[in-house]
This record gives sequence, structure tokens and C-alpha cells, in this order.
Amino acid sequence: MNISTRENAFFNWIYKKSNVQILLMLILFFVALLDLMPRVLQAIPIFAPTQDSTRLGLGLFGSIITLSGLLIGFLLNQAQSNFREVQTLVSQEAGRINNLDRLLTRFGDPSIAPIRIELFEYMNSIVNDEWVLLQKGEGSSKTHMLWRGISRKLMSIEPQTNRQTAMYTDIIKKSEEVAESREARIERSNIRLPGLFWIVILICMFALMGINTLFLPSDSFFLGLKILPITMGALISLLVITDQPFKGQNAVQPDAFYKIIESIKTRKE
Repeated sequence: MNISTRENAFFNWIYKKSNVQILLMLILFFVALLDLMPRVLQAIPIFAPTQDSTRLGLGLFGSIITLSGLLIGFLLNQAQSNFREVQTLVSQEAGRINNLDRLLTRFGDPSIAPIRIELFEYMNSIVNDEWVLLQKGEGSSKTHMLWRGISRKLMSIEPQTNRQTAMYTDIIKKSEEVAESREARIERSNIRLPGLFWIVILICMFALMGINTLFLPSDSFFLGLKILPITMGALISLLVITDQPFKGQNAVQPDAFYKIIESIKTRKE
């Protein structure tokens, strides 16, 4: 099992938990790493802290915690940007399907009605068949075949009037935009922070563990060992929760599609 497979297995497992569970698990992990482990190591004679090691720790601590904070802040911003990008893609796709249905409604040809029915089925297929597969970065073959049938029927439309000819150009253009939107959504469903960033975060955390081992025990030392892991656990849990837009309790939902489905239902020809 390679590193990528193990990473995927870990994230698939953790995204089955609620946001609160992820928060608590990561806080407990960092309490063990940054609080308990330094105490255990200090009990070993070779790692026993001294005045010199405390001065060294003070010199290193500020730099490492600053770099770690900047890295986590940067990654949080990147994860939020990725999440908003996916939300925008979903809203755009739903809006384009809605616009396509409007054009078909106004086309003024009774033969268009079956295409609108298939477009409605296509919308439902996105929500019911394809959405769950986006967690794996995959699309639904059923949804694909539905769109393929719609596309063929749109291409076979024969405008009868100048007005229909003008609208037909818009219909074809809009159908191409719908197809591109679906492809973009499926492609971006795999969006996530590169595994290298998680490795760097772990390196920074183990470095902090080592630095905490250098400090002589004191009241402020023990207080710091409580505050630091809780803060780090909370920040990194937020990073995990927002990292993969289609996974977890905070995943992107097809609300925009539900609204358009209701609009198409009530739209009269």
C-alpha cells in the first residue's frame, strides 16, 4: 500500500465522522503529541531539560510557531478558496441548466416537450445518482447517457421560423456550457491540498514536540502545553473539514439543483 493509498484511506475514514468528532480527535492527538510526549521524553535522562536547553528552546520556539501559523493560515485560505470555487461551479451549472430549459420553453415547438422531460430527469440524476460519486471524483454513467441523449436531440432540432433559428443558436451554445459545467464539476471534485503540505505540517508539529522537551518544567510551561495543542488541534481540524469539498459533514450540497428542479416543475410552456 503506497503513501497516497494510505492517505486516501485515512481521509475516507475521518470524513465519516462529524465535525465535532474531527475537532475532538485532533485536539486529543495534539495534546498527546505536544503535551504528554514532551513529559515522557523529559523523564529519560538524555532528554532531561537544563537551563541551556531552555534558552535554546526559547530561541527556536518563536520561529517554529510563527512558521507553523503562517503555513496553516495559508492552507486555510487555499482550502476556503477551493471550497468557494466548487460552490460557484455548482451554482453556475444549475443556472445554465435553468437557462437552457427557459430557452426550450420559449422555442414554441411542441416537439421540444420530450427534451424538457429528459432535461428534468437529467437534473434529478445529478442529485440522486451522481452527487454521491463525486466523493470519489467520479461521474455517473447514467447521468452521462441522459445528457448524451439530450445533446443528440438538441442537435436534431429543425427551426421553422427566423425567431426559432435565432433561439436555436442560443440553445446550442447553452447546451455546450451545460456540458462544460458538468465536466468542470467532476474534474474539480478531486480538488484537495497536496499531501506534501500535510507532511510539512506534521514535521512542524514534531519539531514543536522536540522544542517543548527542552523547557524546564514551570507553571507557565504547563499552561502553555495546554493552550498550544488545543489551538493547533482546532486550526488543523478546520483545515481538514474544509479540505475536500464533496466529503464530510460540511460537504457542498446540491441545493442549487433542488431549487432549479422546483423551478422547472412549475414552469409553464
